[in-house]
Amino acid sequence: MSTIDLMLLGVLMQKPMNAYEMKKEMEERSIQNWIKISSPSIYKNFLKLNKLGYVDGKTIKEGEMPEKTIYTINEKGKKYFMRLMEQYSENPGKIYIDFCAFISNLYNVDFKTGLKMIERLEENLSVKRDSVNDHLSSPAYKESFYAKSVIELYSQMFELFCNWTEKFKEEYIKNYNTG
Repeated sequence: MSTIDLMLLGVLMQKPMNAYEMKKEMEERSIQNWIKISSPSIYKNFLKLNKLGYVDGKTIKEGEMPEKTIYTINEKGKKYFMRLMEQYSENPGKIYIDFCAFISNLYNVDFKTGLKMIERLEENLSVKRDSVNDHLSSPAYKESFYAKSVIELYSQMFELFCNWTEKFKEEYIKNYNTG
């Protein structure tokens, strides 16, 4: 399964575009905050989707500008898009939280250092939560029920992470003082 393929094909369902326009579209929508996607992966996946026959590419040249390839989703691509939609609805995937590796290794540092690190994690999670909440008030998300729903999900996840970290810090302190 490929979330990048799903996002690219989903946008192409709306209108044909080249890789640069897709990159701009992803930036406008802040997609990189939802899934792991980079500019090189957009270009690479467009080439792959074209090679596999899911999108058609038409190279055009306008005036003195360099050539560009406009991609259009075709019937095979629409079927692949639907297959990906089905797969993700049946298997939402695993959630990996990077800071769990940090938590699981706290016993390897002294208490004072560990506490400082936990407090820094707490602070940074709060910053991320606040940033996501700021996105909710953005006009771009007010127009799209789907984008707003995803941002609300992330808002709730960061709120959960903040609450969990606060409780974890309390237990960490308590554990140190009684252990």
